[in-house]
Amino acid sequence: MSRRGENIHKRKDGRWEARYIKARIHDKTIYKSIYARSYREVKAKLKEQIKHDIHLPDKIKQDKKIKFDEVFNQWIKYKQNFIKESTYNKYLNLYENYISSILREAYIDELSNNIIQETIVTLMNLKNKQTKQKLSSSTIKSIIYVIKSTILFAQKKDYIKEFYLQIDMPTNEAKNIKVLSRNEQCILETYTKNKLDMISLAILICLYTGLRIGELCALKWENIDFVNKYIIVNKTVQRVQRKDKSHQITKTALVITSPKTKNAQRKIPISSVLYSILKTYYEKEKITNNHYIFVNKNEDMVDPRTIQYQFKKTIKLINIQTINFHALRHTFATRCIELGMDVKTLSEILGHSNVSTTMSIYVHSTETHKVKQMELLSQL
Repeated sequence: MSRRGENIHKRKDGRWEARYIKARIHDKTIYKSIYARSYREVKAKLKEQIKHDIHLPDKIKQDKKIKFDEVFNQWIKYKQNFIKESTYNKYLNLYENYISSILREAYIDELSNNIIQETIVTLMNLKNKQTKQKLSSSTIKSIIYVIKSTILFAQKKDYIKEFYLQIDMPTNEAKNIKVLSRNEQCILETYTKNKLDMISLAILICLYTGLRIGELCALKWENIDFVNKYIIVNKTVQRVQRKDKSHQITKTALVITSPKTKNAQRKIPISSVLYSILKTYYEKEKITNNHYIFVNKNEDMVDPRTIQYQFKKTIKLINIQTINFHALRHTFATRCIELGMDVKTLSEILGHSNVSTTMSIYVHSTETHKVKQMELLSQL
């Protein structure tokens, strides 16, 4: 019988056996057994053998020498089970573009706070592979997450001893996010309401709901509840990279997934203005409920890049400031705050996990609104 809390048991041949972990080599655990005629004797032998193994500079200790690259590959393979394909590709791209050249050949057990800090400083001076601009603080933070996660994974695997990562992070730079002025929004709305084609409908839905472009493209008519006047958001679409076993990009593909976060699955009330627009478009097109709202020439779900392209053509045509489609989401949030909507309600409509995200990123005070707010002092 075995003793509680110990890996010691009596064998059928009458001997006592004690098993213990001699080492962990990569993903493999190495066990060793000690034998004796009594429980007391085998326990004493086990204690001496463990002491002996700790002080013995044997081949197993040399085999535990493992490079950062190998640990990363083990971590990303494990992480793949819990993250979206787009997030998986993001981590791979960060590693291949920025981390690999610095830490690939580094031994995981030789890393320290100083080495990681020097890596961060190096990253702060690198340029984005596509824009040729310095890496943003958010990109650097994502890179640091990958590095830290790889190190923590190594600790959990007992490749290295635990140590506390204490490093200085780059400060967040102020983002110059554009929103439409009320006059520009009026011009855009007038044009799109009169035309009311596919891109016009996409623009108007975003101006009146703040939907993300991926959520917009994934909408089907069955997601529009005309009776209770709700838009049900439960899917999003992304263009993701498909890679082979060597992590080389083979192609890209549109993938429908659940929304960005749990809070992003939501019901958005339809205002009377938007209800009238949706009803008019729906009756004009005479489409079935299981049909995507926004489709291409083949009647398949439209690519978000097509919406972006058509939007740029539209704003150029009506001669308002150059913005991207996502700026409509910012515009929606800003108008809501200006009109007195409480931040908690707005946060839930936007599908944010917390109110601070809504306030810090999506709510922008216009110059006119600032003047009005300052004028409140005159009432003292």
